[in-house]
Amino acid sequence: MEDRARLDARELARAWQAILGRLELELNPHNMTAWFSPTRALSFDGAVLTLEARTAMASEYLDRRMRVVIERAATHVFGCPVSLALVAAGEAPDEPSTSTGSSAAPSAGVLAMGTLNCAYSFEDYLASDGNRLAFEACIALVEPSDLVASPVVLFGAPGMGKTHLLHALACRAKDLGRSVACLSAEEFTNRFLGALRARRVEEFQDQVRSVDILIIDDLQSIAGKKATQDELVCTMDAVCNAGGHVVVASERHPFELGLPERLESRLAAGIITRVEPFDRGERRAFAEHIARRKRGGLPAWAIDRLAAVNASSVRVLLGCVNAAMALERAQKLDARSLDASLAGVTVLDATHAQGSAGGEQDLLDRIARYFAIATEDIVGRSRSPRFNDARAVAAAALQQRGYSLPRIAAVLSGRDKSTVSTLASRGRTMLEEQDILRHLLAG
Repeated sequence: MEDRARLDARELARAWQAILGRLELELNPHNMTAWFSPTRALSFDGAVLTLEARTAMASEYLDRRMRVVIERAATHVFGCPVSLALVAAGEAPDEPSTSTGSSAAPSAGVLAMGTLNCAYSFEDYLASDGNRLAFEACIALVEPSDLVASPVVLFGAPGMGKTHLLHALACRAKDLGRSVACLSAEEFTNRFLGALRARRVEEFQDQVRSVDILIIDDLQSIAGKKATQDELVCTMDAVCNAGGHVVVASERHPFELGLPERLESRLAAGIITRVEPFDRGERRAFAEHIARRKRGGLPAWAIDRLAAVNASSVRVLLGCVNAAMALERAQKLDARSLDASLAGVTVLDATHAQGSAGGEQDLLDRIARYFAIATEDIVGRSRSPRFNDARAVAAAALQQRGYSLPRIAAVLSGRDKSTVSTLASRGRTMLEEQDILRHLLAG
């Protein structure tokens, strides 16, 4: 191989193009563009091919995910066994790996993009009939299982434990040395748009597309955000095509969010499962589980009362259990005090449920009647002044009821958050100026 050792720059570039040609037969066009277009061959000494990647992140990605396929293609082109050395632009080459397999020890700098709450764990998650598939689909991504599928899509009402599962998965994966991006959809959007403004999109993409597991919470927040949706599709493709996994959570079924077909089709390729509320027996088990975890105890009659609480979410039920335990520690736990405490929680829960379902619809119906338009015109796309006025009032009224801007945006067919903020500001002015309208919506 002495001839190969003396390759000049032109011959080396020609050989690298031949290697890329073979890689194109094995990899999808996106990965070729994202990871290999900015990569160039620096040297070949007859045994070691040194490549320069654009960034340290890209170098790490190619080392972890693409080493075997690159070495196989290079061996075919050069006609001899080839080991790969990777270097980021401006850095000295690493020693070539002697491993012939694809599994390697995790690097010292395992990526954890986003904020992980490792107080959430699989061990502390109570599996039930309503969440078992969601639980098993998530844990299968980090433990030996026949259920491995990607993407995993969890959907259900707020407070059902979806976020618990996402963070439990992220923390377990990170402990195993896998790189993870665990972001809410809004955080994904903000990071992407921030990278666009700062002209650092490639850096953002290097980070988020090179992870082993991509986790996105509150998918409903990207409804109507075309640029973010397109970026998410490309990110999902990059992660899955490199052998990684995607997990997504949403308050509604993804097909109800008005997402583009190309995103819907990718989500449909995995497992889509609804996370359901506990039944009575499961509420009992949950109350006993929380009491044990907090190293406390509740009498059987108190557990019975907690099991009878038809809470709309696990979060509300947890509040009931905490209230009971606080009374027990204060030595004030009796039937009357517990019932009074539970009544306050469940009344607020019922009020919230009404406000998020029938109450929300009733509000939009009243606004539509006032402006003499159809309710669907409020959430529609017409820019008629009357429709826009109704939309502004709806945004302001929903904000007064405690709705966040992303949630209002979802109600108004996925409009941009900044648009909703502007609408709400104008709607507040209209409500201040029109007493009849204000009293109508308060009634």
